[in-house]
Amino acid sequence: MRFITRVLALLALGLILLLGKGVWNATRDPVVVRATIPVAGLTRPVTVALLSDTHSGHPDMPRARLERIVAQANALRPDLILLAGDYHGGKTLDWPRTKLETALNPFAALRAPLGVFAVLGNHDEPGWTRWVLRRQGGTPRLLVNETVDLGPLLLGGADSLSRSVMVQRMFPARHGRKPRLLLVHEPDYWRWAPNIAVDLTLSGHTHGGQIVLPLVGTPWEWFTGPMGCRRGLCTADNHRIFITSGVGTSWLPVRFGVPPEIALLTLTPLPDAGEGGDNPPK
Repeated sequence: MRFITRVLALLALGLILLLGKGVWNATRDPVVVRATIPVAGLTRPVTVALLSDTHSGHPDMPRARLERIVAQANALRPDLILLAGDYHGGKTLDWPRTKLETALNPFAALRAPLGVFAVLGNHDEPGWTRWVLRRQGGTPRLLVNETVDLGPLLLGGADSLSRSVMVQRMFPARHGRKPRLLLVHEPDYWRWAPNIAVDLTLSGHTHGGQIVLPLVGTPWEWFTGPMGCRRGLCTADNHRIFITSGVGTSWLPVRFGVPPEIALLTLTPLPDAGEGGDNPPK
């Protein structure tokens, strides 16, 4: 009986240590993942900081941590800052419940020469999110099926619930070869919009799997099937997509095998006649 008790105690201790490690992984400072991506039609390099899936709330994303992440993104001094959705919600242990203002207000401190833009994720409430962002002065600017001309490129932001017809209307007729950048929360968006003409899509949503175990992979795939590309630069049916694993968590406040990250992308010119390959993040 004592042997069984000791075994159970050791198993319980091991589980506690494992969970502690997962929480530490989830709450550590984000790593900066850098990638250089050639884009046809670009006339000069543009650096983009991509943040996603902050999922503000207890226990892993209190306001103080989000403010540190915002400061870290600003310190990278990118030309453009993009937020790919899921700012609030998706928590099981968020008590007392985090207010939407707490989840969004820190973003008002983000600064970039070409601007700070955001789209909605599947966990975001559209009406209240728009209202809070307007109250805090419009930073970040929320894009809902619309396009802005940033000079060196066109940026389109798609609503999480949109479909292909909306995206096709977002981008006006090309003037020369000005590149098109699409910001959308879900990376498999192209399945509903196979004919969209964009040069690069930037997404989040996957958390990189959030829990990726050796030899096993991510447990979520046991229920949903293979995710395909979970993070980094991918190509799907001739669509180039960069997926960030994000900085927060949903459901369980742990990460294994996938640290929180800020993606710093350097978009570089590619001659119209040239051919550029997809390179993994460096």
